[in-house]
Amino acid sequence: MLRGLYTAASGMFSLERRQETLANNLANAQTPGFKKDDTVLRAFPNLLIQRINDFNEMAKVSGPGAPPIPGYPVPIGDLYNGVYAQERIPSFTQGALVDTNNPLDIAIEDQEIPAQNVKGRQVKPNAFFAVQLPNGTVGYTRDGKFDLDANGNLVTADGYRVIGVDNKPVQINGSISKEDLRISPDGQIIAYSNEPSKTRNIGRIGIAVAQNPLDLRRLGDNVYQSANPLPLIQGNGTNPGVSLHQGSIEQSNVDLGQTMTDMMSTVRGYEANQKILGVYDQSLEKLYTVGRLDG
Repeated sequence: MLRGLYTAASGMFSLERRQETLANNLANAQTPGFKKDDTVLRAFPNLLIQRINDFNEMAKVSGPGAPPIPGYPVPIGDLYNGVYAQERIPSFTQGALVDTNNPLDIAIEDQEIPAQNVKGRQVKPNAFFAVQLPNGTVGYTRDGKFDLDANGNLVTADGYRVIGVDNKPVQINGSISKEDLRISPDGQIIAYSNEPSKTRNIGRIGIAVAQNPLDLRRLGDNVYQSANPLPLIQGNGTNPGVSLHQGSIEQSNVDLGQTMTDMMSTVRGYEANQKILGVYDQSLEKLYTVGRLDG
């Protein structure tokens, strides 16, 4: 009977973690470039229950006509011991691109990157902006809502400096305003593109491609980190399928309707396990009162 209590409790713990993941997805539905997480629920290893000290027809082992063998185990069936939330797996599907007309809003489009064969399975690589973290390491983000800080550095909404192809922060020197900048699909930053006498190339935004994005670790602030630094795209055509769109942002890939539906089904599953615990509690209470002498 206690095994049933443990099974129902494990279901409640797992569904609670799933609900936390869904709530986080919902809270970031309007965060540019946010990638939702999916919770993977797995069953605990099942046990094969057998009946021992019993008779089993030897015919099942050596053929018809054989005598029964005392003590031979007889299979009964499988016993499952509940579920657990094994991990959160991010979904890196492309979010919708929305025009903002802000010259420093940049969206990555990478749907055309060809899939790669990783450990015998097809994996879709993904492109990211490279940013400098406060501790000096490199992080990766899809949030392209950039701006210029007081020193002319190109920064994210959270203040992380954007890294160029030279592995240094991109800096806009002089009195160049963000309205005077044009960013090409391959990341080139060009100032005064409409004035030939003043046109000049300032630098190039660094774009990193993760061949297996599931190896990335989420740090928070919509930033990921890799165990090994990802190489930046250096030349034109070295990584087909990646292009930047100036004046646009990538929305999150959270489906609001599906997320709300999943949250409601998770609550219903939690309530079902809660009722099972109540039934077991009542059964144990009756068992405890059997044979009890009052007074």
